[in-house]
Amino acid sequence: MLEDFESIAALLDEMPQFDTHQQMEEAFYLLAQTKTSIEKNKSQIAHIMQQLTNNINFLKSTQIDPPSSLNLKL
Repeated sequence: MLEDFESIAALLDEMPQFDTHQQMEEAFYLLAQTKTSIEKNKSQIAHIMQQLTNNINFLKSTQIDPPSSLNLKL
C-alpha cells in the first residue's frame, strides 16, 4: 500500500513519460484508486463532522445557563 502512495506521489510530482501501454494502464489504475479512496474518506469525514456537530448541539442544550452577573435578586 505504501508503495502505491509513492507511485502516486511520483505521478503527481512531474509529468510522467510512458514508454509502454502497460505503464499508462498502471498510472490510470493508481489514479482511479486514489480518486475512490479520496471520495470514501471525504464521505466518512463529512459523516463524522455531522456527528460531532450533533453532539456539540446536544451538550449545549443540556447545559444550565449560568446566572447572569447582572442578576440583582438575592
